[in-house]
Amino acid sequence: MLKIFDEFAPKSVFQALIHITILTFFIWCVQYHWGRRRLYKMASKFPGPISLPFIGNGLYFVGSTSDILYNAVSLMRKFKTPLRVWLGHSLFFAITSPEDLEIIMNSPHALKKEELYKYAEPIVGTGLFTASVPKWKRHRKVIMPTFNQRILDEFVPVFAEQSTILLEQLKKEIGKGNFNVFHYVSRCTLDIICETAMGVRVEAQTKDADYVKWANTAMGIVFTRMFNVWFHFDFIFNLTSLSRELKDIRKKMHHFTGTVVTRKREEYQKERREKRELTEGNINNEPSRRKTFLQQLIKLSEEGANFTDDELREEVDTFMVAGSDTTASMNSFIFIMLGMFPDVQEKVYQEVIDVLGPCRSVEASDLGRFTYMERVMRETMRIFPVGPLLGRAITKDIQLDKCVIPAGSSVVMGIIHLHWDENVWPEPFKFDPDRFLPEEVAKRHPYSWLPFSGGPRNCVGPKYAFMAMKTLIATVVRKYKFSTNYRSIRDIKLKADLMLKPVNGYNVSVELRQ
Repeated sequence: MLKIFDEFAPKSVFQALIHITILTFFIWCVQYHWGRRRLYKMASKFPGPISLPFIGNGLYFVGSTSDILYNAVSLMRKFKTPLRVWLGHSLFFAITSPEDLEIIMNSPHALKKEELYKYAEPIVGTGLFTASVPKWKRHRKVIMPTFNQRILDEFVPVFAEQSTILLEQLKKEIGKGNFNVFHYVSRCTLDIICETAMGVRVEAQTKDADYVKWANTAMGIVFTRMFNVWFHFDFIFNLTSLSRELKDIRKKMHHFTGTVVTRKREEYQKERREKRELTEGNINNEPSRRKTFLQQLIKLSEEGANFTDDELREEVDTFMVAGSDTTASMNSFIFIMLGMFPDVQEKVYQEVIDVLGPCRSVEASDLGRFTYMERVMRETMRIFPVGPLLGRAITKDIQLDKCVIPAGSSVVMGIIHLHWDENVWPEPFKFDPDRFLPEEVAKRHPYSWLPFSGGPRNCVGPKYAFMAMKTLIATVVRKYKFSTNYRSIRDIKLKADLMLKPVNGYNVSVELRQ
């Protein structure tokens, strides 16, 4: 009998260590999965594709950012919401109904951003977009007052000035056929963001601007890493050229915004000292000047908010990335829609002429009068939601109408599927701005249209975005007429790199109005 045991006994210390390692790993696996048994049991009650060991449904999310997007949409169409998907060891529920989305977005147990968003931290740090819940609550409370209407109205002259420079830049493309209008619009929105957010003029429209290229490349890398299971392991991702490229971009972007933050804080402290001296000498103060987003945060920080320079930089980075590229993308999609639907374009043009006349620059008081234009904007954002997929972590069971989403899982809010759902939006690929007439809006669930997310952790800047976009569109449409080689909405193949974009570019052509 002893001889039998001898056959299986380790022949060396090395073999003994291997046996112990295997046994330890086996015990850990048993304990790990036993602790998650409730999660597995609840997941089995939901519809979803067959899951493979270790990678789960990860094979659905390999390939280009376009492949990943369309595979996600395909799954949401194939299975009833909530749809169960495993990404490695992580359990996700894709939710697409307005009723369920309202519950999730307003639940205190779904405020935490999904773990995948940590891969965006090299670019935006832990600003509002990726912040933990306690930090998000503290920063949001401070930041929200900086988006009040009075402050936003003061930005309109900047919107108008930079939009006028865009007119001059577009002259280069007259009569030359199709071109990617995003190349021009993104530089315009970068100029707008830099001046209104940081108080600096970078002249991106007239000089070569690297920031736009940095941001676009970084977002593509982040999105790829989010959905590639193998790239979730740092030791694998750090071996790739993508990792090296992201580190280089991070260094450049943070140097750009960090330098501005340091300088602006020093300027504020100097101005404060000078103001105190003038007050003590009974000298009248200068008239107040327009305050940028960063200047207001510095002021609030000095008065008790106590933001560090790194925290200020992270919020500025978040605003720069989220505000510049997203508004540029939405504007560019709108120009495609105007080119695709000449009758819609003519109505927008006539409204602009009725409000502004042939020459007058846009003013803050004009923006509320562009009612048809706003419906066009909203319909465009329905078909092309800038954030097609949003993720949240579930920290405590959440009761939906017909099921329970368990703690320890995450939800993917399928905004793009919601906006394309024919049960919510009849003929979803028909472009119809009148869907957003007040009487039509009243018929739909309030969470049927979510381009800016919803609930307490929604986007902080929709007013800013609408005001900037209206100013730009009114300025450009009054001078140029658009057309496009895209024949239908379905012709526009899409991709997602955190933000929705067309694979083949925002292609339009322009001609001067007579």
